[in-house]
Amino acid sequence: MEKRVSGIVEKEDEGIRLGHFLRKNMHLTKNEISRAKFRQGGICVNGERRKVNGLLKAGDFVEALLETEDEVSKGLEAFEGGITVLYEDQDVVVVDKPSGLKVHPTGGTDEDTLANRLAAYLRGKGEDSVIRIFGRLDKDTSGAVLAVKNRGAAVRLERQREQGQLFKSYLAIVEGTPEPGEGKIDKPLRPVPGQRNRMHVDTEGKRAVTYYTLLDEVPRPEKDSLVGLRLETGRTHQIRVHMASIGCPLLGDPLYGKGAVQGMERTALHAWRIHFLQPFTGEEVQVEAPLPEDMRLFLSISSDCFSKNAAP
Repeated sequence: MEKRVSGIVEKEDEGIRLGHFLRKNMHLTKNEISRAKFRQGGICVNGERRKVNGLLKAGDFVEALLETEDEVSKGLEAFEGGITVLYEDQDVVVVDKPSGLKVHPTGGTDEDTLANRLAAYLRGKGEDSVIRIFGRLDKDTSGAVLAVKNRGAAVRLERQREQGQLFKSYLAIVEGTPEPGEGKIDKPLRPVPGQRNRMHVDTEGKRAVTYYTLLDEVPRPEKDSLVGLRLETGRTHQIRVHMASIGCPLLGDPLYGKGAVQGMERTALHAWRIHFLQPFTGEEVQVEAPLPEDMRLFLSISSDCFSKNAAP
């Protein structure tokens, strides 16, 4: 599948070389430029083919023809379970994952996962590409999940993640009240020896940084709190371990907290907001997943009470 991308040279970029403009302004990789050079109509300025070492003038219209064909999702069975699409364009799709649904198959018997449902959704639209999901969520965790439809988008989003332009904000209900009400948790994490699916704080572990903000206190027989969270790193169980390490484990967490409580049968964590740049246009995209019913009912509030800047 071919994809044509374009850009207009602004006054401040007058005199820039075409190759540099393609990389800096249109976010093409060196490999994409190299392949486009040898395609008919692969790199054009004002409709005419140009060499990448040529100079540009303000107002020039630059086009590049990219090959975005991906291998199909071999071995991934489509499952008609239904998904809620929060945002979609020709390169990416953001969906609202319900709690209790795995993101990917983990064994031969897994058929109903988010990836399988996405495969069914995309194939139903005539699209049959590899499902690449950025930022996997635990089975219990609900909220926004970003998936890409082609290799070019995946390369650009991976670069955004490394540069901090792709990130998520989370909402969680925790036991107790964090003090101070806003802070940074910088504690390395590694698996517990002999327990592959359990993490703990360890000076020999990988760097892990979490930012949290107290949003509200929830009166119960035991005081709970609603917190907003943002990750600088993305380690397994990072939010769960970090909040437990400051004495505020997530409500309902069976590994690092007290487990299920009345009204909250799962770990109370929700991927609320995802921020990224459209991979090819650079347009800023921000998508929010509504607070799920179980957390809303537990808090006895509606999701529209959150301001646009509630989470960090």
